Amino acid sequence: MSEELMAVIDVMAYGYEVSVSINALDIGIKGGKSESKRLMGGGDPMVSRLPADMKNLACLKSGENELEIVYKRLTDEDFGPMTIEVKSAEQFENDEHAFFLREDTDDIDEPKNVTGKFSL
Repeated sequence: MSEELMAVIDVMAYGYEVSVSINALDIGIKGGKSESKRLMGGGDPMVSRLPADMKNLACLKSGENELEIVYKRLTDEDFGPMTIEVKSAEQFENDEHAFFLREDTDDIDEPKNVTGKFSL
């Protein structure tokens, strides 16, 4: 059931501009720092209590979910790699992930676009 869908996205993106969409909904990741967001299904009882600017966090669906990441390195200063990880509640317990991206590029001119899928 969609009310049981829950995952967390963790983004470490110092020195990067980042945008993340899940199932075509921009979830508000901006980059330049460490960010975590709780993601849920549209039928979750919490959705009705979310402020308008957080409604897109109800982006998960049962089965396959599509993810799009657009990012650009902003500086040649070495902040380490950018990492983006999505984990369901069960995967936290087993130290697994539904999606993982690690990028350590020297290219600061061109934005990159990555698409992926994960299942819940």
